Amino acid sequence: MKQLLFGIAIVTCATLSSCSTDDYLSESFEDNNLSTLAEKGKNDCDKILSFASEVEYQAILDSLSRLSHKELLEWEASNKFHSMYHCYTDASDDILTSQNAADYFAKKNLYSHDFIFNDGDMEDLSIYMPVLSAAKAVTLSPKGLVRIGGELKCMKEFSDYAGYIDAVNRKYPVLLSRNTIEDGINRVYVRTSDRKFSAQIGVEFGQQGIRVNASKKLLWGWYEYTTAYYWRLSPDGPVMWGQEVASGHDIPIPRPFENGTKLYMWSRGVGEENRAVMTVNL
Repeated sequence: MKQLLFGIAIVTCATLSSCSTDDYLSESFEDNNLSTLAEKGKNDCDKILSFASEVEYQAILDSLSRLSHKELLEWEASNKFHSMYHCYTDASDDILTSQNAADYFAKKNLYSHDFIFNDGDMEDLSIYMPVLSAAKAVTLSPKGLVRIGGELKCMKEFSDYAGYIDAVNRKYPVLLSRNTIEDGINRVYVRTSDRKFSAQIGVEFGQQGIRVNASKKLLWGWYEYTTAYYWRLSPDGPVMWGQEVASGHDIPIPRPFENGTKLYMWSRGVGEENRAVMTVNL
């Protein structure tokens, strides 16, 4: 995976820039090495990544989608950049330390300017990014900005929890049938006394992906968090995947599963003893 990280850095040709100035500092390299233009900014949070074209940007997103949580942050650090994804991770870790209701609501108020909360469910204490993809979020400034082909763009996809749910449903539509989540057709759900885990497989632009969610108990409710996910292709087959992914984000499947494939799935939190079986039927 280190080779993949290096490869992404090579093809990025990314620019670090700041919204507040047009005073560029440039540094160029020969041939296939990374070329960087860094605008002056107060700190890394002021900087904005730039990409030459939409095609280049999409190629980077495709590559980043294969990285784990840790590898995404390593890619960000290699670009000397502080992203929306990094801010989300820090905010999530901070909220998880809440000691009581007053502490939680103070932190919720602090982070609600840039992130989303589910105000319609008092037991959902989680924080959500205004984009679905962790790969995209790691390329955006904390305010959701990126420069593509010289044009500054805000890439936020929604602004509230209803928009988040609508975006999830459009990406992973639940087929109208008699199948329920208990049947394990394309999705699974597990709940223990202090952990919840769910997964749903879908297809976007011809690429299979599994959207994963994991929650743990926090105060009076539930909080989504980053953890590792696993599956076997038979009851006693080899354990696959096993990398950490932020809850609510996708695990790409480069080699598509055939219909009828069974995935014996679990998260680190629920444990393999509570695994569930998902049958692919796309």
